[in-house]
Amino acid sequence: MTEGTVSRRDFLRYAGLAGATVAIGGGLGELLAACGASSITTTITTATTTTDATTATTASASSETTDAPSPTTGEGEPTTNPKQRVAYLTFDDGPSKLTPELLSTLNDNDVKATFFVMGVHAQKYPGMLKEIVDHGNVIGVHSWTHDYSYIYKNTQNFSADFSKLSDYIRQETGIAPNICRFPGGTNNTVCFHYSKGHIMRKIVPLVEAMGFRYFDWNVSSAEASSPLPSKDTIVTTVVSQCKKKDTAVILFHDIDNHGYLEAIPEIVSKLRSMRFTFETLSPTNPPKSRSASVQFQPS
Repeated sequence: MTEGTVSRRDFLRYAGLAGATVAIGGGLGELLAACGASSITTTITTATTTTDATTATTASASSETTDAPSPTTGEGEPTTNPKQRVAYLTFDDGPSKLTPELLSTLNDNDVKATFFVMGVHAQKYPGMLKEIVDHGNVIGVHSWTHDYSYIYKNTQNFSADFSKLSDYIRQETGIAPNICRFPGGTNNTVCFHYSKGHIMRKIVPLVEAMGFRYFDWNVSSAEASSPLPSKDTIVTTVVSQCKKKDTAVILFHDIDNHGYLEAIPEIVSKLRSMRFTFETLSPTNPPKSRSASVQFQPS
């Protein structure tokens, strides 16, 4: 294992334990106590209970309506109709060896996605970041190392890690990124183990001053839990959480798991039947009026 990175074992251990969109049972007792989760707002119908890599995080999701979208607003265009139902497929921690297959799946289903990438993984797959954007997808900053003990020790370490990846994305794609997702989410509490005080309250204005908009999620696929869930479980998990939402930012991980790849076509089909269109994240999309449930408050 390269120094400063997260091992495969640790990745799978933590990959789905941060998020506010699933009902968490007693099986996570000790970890939840350590992470300090405070509230859970959305219940799913499966027993799978994990989300983004590494901490138990929470969100206060606002109630949303389920009206049909405007017939004049095409799929892929920025949201302008407040009654339109919009879904955003997001993939953390890639690229991986399955990224080319993921891109083909997205193309086959005529949908674009947002990728929050890791620098150490991008280096393992040269040219893949360019391939992602060439297919019409969006890349945002996640972390160069995803090493919590380093990036959340102080703001200097975080800035160095963040800027290294931002510069690398621009170098590889010719596009300067302007969106990001913090490892563990904005209100993660694992950072308390490595820093003094509420470091996320310093990090958020730091990246905003750099011209970035941060995004969390309000739907988790839980596809990175251990053991890995089946395709059908992933589909049910996602669709059940989207039923009462007009804005669904869906968390996946771009990892070596064919189950989530197989689930994507059915998820896209079912959400379209529920009158969702699909868009990519940007500094202005979704608009602030829709962002309460996908931008957690800093821990």
